[in-house]
Amino acid sequence: MNLTHGDLQGNGGHPEDRTSYNASMTPWNDIFQNPLDVVGFALYLLVFPLYHGLYPLLARRSPHGTAKGRLDLLRRSWIQGLIERRDILLAAQQTRNLTMMNSLLGSAALILLGMTANVLLTYPKVAAQVAHPESWDLHPGAVSAKLYLLILVFAVAFSFYMAALRRLGQFNLVVGADPALIEAEEGPPVDYLTGLINKASNRYTLGVRAFFSAFPLFAWLFDPWVFLALTLFFGIKFMGFQDFGSRLKNRAKTR
Repeated sequence: MNLTHGDLQGNGGHPEDRTSYNASMTPWNDIFQNPLDVVGFALYLLVFPLYHGLYPLLARRSPHGTAKGRLDLLRRSWIQGLIERRDILLAAQQTRNLTMMNSLLGSAALILLGMTANVLLTYPKVAAQVAHPESWDLHPGAVSAKLYLLILVFAVAFSFYMAALRRLGQFNLVVGADPALIEAEEGPPVDYLTGLINKASNRYTLGVRAFFSAFPLFAWLFDPWVFLALTLFFGIKFMGFQDFGSRLKNRAKTR
């Protein structure tokens, strides 16, 4: 039996099969179909990874000028009151809802990750069978790369929710401990317990933001204009209304 070079590669020797095979093996080469993809992805990196990496630093440097900084200070006041009253049951009840939400969203992130991975694995077979418009010219490699990005986003969200659950579990275990023992082992009780609950709350917020970042990536599968518009929308939403907006409103009221 004579075998061609294409047969040895497992693609039957057909040029179109080799193209599809190579595209699936190198998905990152064709993710940017036009300049709009480059602009949208650059804005996406600014709005989500870069901004959310720098925002905690801004909150530490200016706690009264950011929503995160002010919430951290308010939680510290709450912890101080709990320690003075020794109201352990209230602390467990008030953190229960946050524990439930982290568990629910963490499970959702894991399910979405699995569903996206399944689409990634079955896409090459399904794409050839499903009818699509004649104008559909999206490269298979670009679809694969965007699905990889979605999987990464859901994995990051899952990691944040698990980290939040870990901190909440530590908080619920040690909130009833002897304050003198906490002082001896970990430092001032108010600082230690506040650090646990703040880290849990902040990681929950980052998990939710990771979910938000999945919407532009999903839209990017179909239209780069929608991808760019959604990324810009979330950037304005975070920076203009949520993370700094309350402070700006308070300043406007005092004038």
